[in-house]
Amino acid sequence: MKTPENGIKVRMYRIGHGDCFLIAMPRKDSDVPYYILIDCGYKPGSQNFLPHKDVKKVIDHIAAATNNTIDLVVITHEHQDHVNAFWKKRSPFFKDFDIKEAWFAWTESPTDQLAKKIRKKHKDQLLGLVEGRRLLGLSLEADNPTLKTIDNLLSMEFGGDKEEAFNHKALSAAAKDPSKSRNKQSMKLVKDKAQNNKGVRYLNPGDYVDLKETEGIGAYVLGPPRREKLLLDEDPIGDEAFPSQNGHHLSFNAAVLAGDSAACPFRREYRVEKNSAFGHGFFKKWYGTDIDKHEDEDDDNVEVPSNATWRRIDDEWLYSTENLALKINRGVNNTSLVLGFELPQSKKVLLFAADAQRGNWISWDDNEWQRGNDTITAKDILGRTVLYKVGHHASHNATLKGTLNDNYPNLGWMAQGKYAQEFTAMITAVNEWAMTKNSPPWRHPLPSIKSALLEKAQGRVFQTDEDEVKKADNANISDAEWQKFLDRTDFNDLYFDLDIIDE
Repeated sequence: MKTPENGIKVRMYRIGHGDCFLIAMPRKDSDVPYYILIDCGYKPGSQNFLPHKDVKKVIDHIAAATNNTIDLVVITHEHQDHVNAFWKKRSPFFKDFDIKEAWFAWTESPTDQLAKKIRKKHKDQLLGLVEGRRLLGLSLEADNPTLKTIDNLLSMEFGGDKEEAFNHKALSAAAKDPSKSRNKQSMKLVKDKAQNNKGVRYLNPGDYVDLKETEGIGAYVLGPPRREKLLLDEDPIGDEAFPSQNGHHLSFNAAVLAGDSAACPFRREYRVEKNSAFGHGFFKKWYGTDIDKHEDEDDDNVEVPSNATWRRIDDEWLYSTENLALKINRGVNNTSLVLGFELPQSKKVLLFAADAQRGNWISWDDNEWQRGNDTITAKDILGRTVLYKVGHHASHNATLKGTLNDNYPNLGWMAQGKYAQEFTAMITAVNEWAMTKNSPPWRHPLPSIKSALLEKAQGRVFQTDEDEVKKADNANISDAEWQKFLDRTDFNDLYFDLDIIDE
């Protein structure tokens, strides 16, 4: 894999529903490029919807492209679809690679006190989630949508390369000792190899890192934030959100609240339906009526009735195991390491947002970078962005909507002035897999976000499961200009290439 003259090459591997990017940059005093690999993972089964259907082909191609030597591996965060292709039992995918250096977010630092606190909380939550999943499995059919949902989210936390059924013993062991998980093993392999060379760096927002072996390229670190509250801030608020016709809550909750008896956690022979329960003396005596007739039951001067409605659990059980699974999953997404690589001459920026969600996004503007006599802000960095690795497969909560005049980082801040002329987006999504193999379906990419990107990029939008790009119908560029863009690209079954010229 070679660099173009006076530029860099970005290779987006079609590994599946997940991220795997190889970047070739010009190296000082050498014809051998400086290679950066950002993540390497996928959701098992998603590769079957692609032409090659074999993740090992991707790994072998990376090895051939780099001669088994990678200067820098960036692990953005600990999720299956970002790390599981580094390691596997008995024959690790990357066992023969030489990794010179590795970058992680500060949340992975073994000495950072806040990071240790967050990891402790995450471990405790995982233990509770695994046990909650086991208990639900005792009362629900194996193909129940809620079990599939939780298992999907658990797989994100623990890794694996197969569409496996729930294994309580294995998951419980991994929750108690995270080092046993596939994700941790993948990250350990990268760390161990890097520590044998230049080492491992844990980056904080506001850092700027010179890639000293390149021709003047550097990286701005925008996230994750060092405020725990922001790490838990998941969904866009108000006008920050792109429109969606469907909600994003778990379908199991919605099914029960809508009266779908198939979603009940107890088998039919062991339950009394709610509509008929209050015709039984036992329920009427101890658990209240179907209509709350005790408006004053919280008054300290009134004895609480024996059949007060608050004695009923009602729908509270819905918001435990599933919502905990969703909370854990999103919390890890917000620990994503977000980087903006800057080219030295043109000052063009390549923005890799991993799976950053709202709390991560809005924190970017808290930072400033001093570069010589210039003070650089997030708005400036986004304004010079010509390549956007779209957050979290273009899901509803990983790209904020807005305009240049809004006071929070958003898509509208990106690619201003001359930089708008080559703005390109890359979406790591396999839509058919996301929509058909998940319950509820994952709307990856969200249609309104995809449309906004197509309009902003005038059609220059790469997507894992699409074989080519097409100029947007309303594109304000000539056929000749579009051809110049195509001349900087390469599309095949295994990867997409984009050359970015530093001028």
